[in-house]
Amino acid sequence: MSKKEIISLALLVGLLPPVWAVASPYIGNSFGPVALIAAGIYGCNGNKFEDAGKIAAGYLLGDVWALAATLIMRSGLEINPDVLLFAVLFVLGFLAVVISCTFARYIFMPSWLAGWAIGMLAMNLETEIPLMSMTVQIAVSMMVGVFYVGALLDKIHRTINR
Repeated sequence: MSKKEIISLALLVGLLPPVWAVASPYIGNSFGPVALIAAGIYGCNGNKFEDAGKIAAGYLLGDVWALAATLIMRSGLEINPDVLLFAVLFVLGFLAVVISCTFARYIFMPSWLAGWAIGMLAMNLETEIPLMSMTVQIAVSMMVGVFYVGALLDKIHRTINR
């Protein structure tokens, strides 16, 4: 990477993600930093815009998986919590891999698994925000991560360096 490419990338990373970080609470999103994590998977996939849709689909499915796991874990089932956690993670993990591999053209498995982990972490740490609101806010931040912090930043960077 040339010096110009490094400086322009550094400036864009210094500008675009902080705009979201500052704006997100004002639009009612308590999970702004999730966008940075979501952008990481986009970047690790080589900044391939053609994969943005399936990366986004994976994140959304992971978010739904996190909601499902959280609802099951909070359901009050009379089962040892460790056994229940193992069973929930096993079944949902198994299904996520089978489904995403079967539909790999439409779903990016790493973003599904990462989205699931991100969602579960947020849902386990935050207890004041209603679960459905949290699920939507996390999903929005994931989409911001893929399309704004990831894809848009990359497009601007490529344009600047032509």
